[in-house]
Parts: sequence; C-alpha cells; structure tokens
Amino acid sequence: MYTSVHMTYILPITDLRRNIFSIVDRIARTGDAVDVEKEGKRIVRIIPVKHDAMGKAEYILSHVLPTLKGAWKDESPATKNITERNYWKRPIFS
Repeated sequence: MYTSVHMTYILPITDLRRNIFSIVDRIARTGDAVDVEKEGKRIVRIIPVKHDAMGKAEYILSHVLPTLKGAWKDESPATKNITERNYWKRPIFS
C-alpha cells in the first residue's frame, strides 16, 4: 500500500500576512502543510483538517458503545418513570 507524501512549504510571516486567503485555499486544495517563519525560527505549522467520518464511526462502535451497553437496563420501567418525573419537577424547570 502506498502512503501519500505531502510537501511542507516554508513561508516568512510577512508573506502569510499578505496572502493568507490564497495560502489557506492552496492548503485546502493540495493538502500540503505550510510552516511559518519569524526571525528565522519556525513558529507555526498550518495543516489541512481531515474529516474522516468512517474512522469516527468505527471508533464510536468499538470504544464508546461497549461502555454504554446495558446502562439503562438497571431500572425497571416503573422506577424509570418515577425518576423521570422527579427530574422534571426540579426547581430549575418551574
């Protein structure tokens, strides 16, 4: 399997200030990172954000849902109704 390799561009901070919108558009379009320099030192790296919906769903299914399973089964329906009724009677809701 091949991995994608992206270039990192180095820009002085004055160029970033001058062309910030075009630089951000280029980062979004190409996926390349940009390092910003000030006085010869790299101070910031701007990278694109990856929206990985499938990865988030897999994480939720494998890590979050197993911890939640059966959490609501401890209460009987009658107790649940009383608990819910008391919840809505709190002073914050009146």
